[in-house]
Amino acid sequence: MSIRIIRDNESLDSIWDELVFTEARLLGDEQAKSFAPTITDLLTRLEQVSGGQLGLRRESVTAQAQVDAVDDQLDDWVRALDIALWTIVNQDAKSPRYRRYFSDSPSSIIRLGLESELGRVRPWADSLVTEPEVALQQLGAQLKKIATDGDAALQRRTSAATSRTDHRVRTITTLIDDINGARLSLYGALVQKAADLHLPPDWPNRFFRRTTRSPKVQPAPTPTAGASG
Repeated sequence: MSIRIIRDNESLDSIWDELVFTEARLLGDEQAKSFAPTITDLLTRLEQVSGGQLGLRRESVTAQAQVDAVDDQLDDWVRALDIALWTIVNQDAKSPRYRRYFSDSPSSIIRLGLESELGRVRPWADSLVTEPEVALQQLGAQLKKIATDGDAALQRRTSAATSRTDHRVRTITTLIDDINGARLSLYGALVQKAADLHLPPDWPNRFFRRTTRSPKVQPAPTPTAGASG
C-alpha cells in the first residue's frame, strides 16, 4: 500500500486537515513521534501561505465590490439621461435626438455588465457636453467621471485575479509539491520502522487520513458441538 498524492487543485483547508491529522497521529504514537516535527514545519509554512491567499481573496472580493458599485452608478446615470431626454423631446421615442442615444431601450443597456455598458455609452460623453441643455452637459461631465472610475475598478479586478493566479501557480503549487514529497518520505521511513520493529503491516498507513474506511470483517462464528445443519 501507499498514500494518496495531494492534487494541485485541492483547497488549503483540506490540505491543512491532512497535515493536522498526520501530526496528531504521529505525536500520539511513541514509535512515530520523532517524525512529527517535519509535519509541524509544513503546517507552519502552510498557514503562512494560507494567510497570503486570504489577503489576495479579500482584494479580489473588494475589487468586485468596487466594480459593482460603479456599475450601479452607471445604471443610475443611464436612467437619469433617459428621464432628461424624455422631457426634452416631449416624450417622443422616435425623436432623432432621443434615438441618438437610445437606439435600444435603456433597460437593455442597464442589463449589461460594467465593461460592456461602458463600451456602449462612453462615446456619448463628448456629444453630451456639446448639447445646448445644461442638464445634458452636466450628464456628459458625470459620464466622464464614471468612466474613469469604471476603468480603475475593472483594472483592479483584473490585477486581483492575476495576483491570485500567480500565487496559486508559484507559491501554492510549490508548497503542495513539497508536502507530497515530505509525505512520501515519511511513509517510506514509517514502512522501514515497521519492518525493523515487526509492527503490524498497516501501521505506516495509520498516520494518513483516509477518505473512507473499509468495514472490519468480523470473524465467522465457531460452530458449536452438536449443531445441526
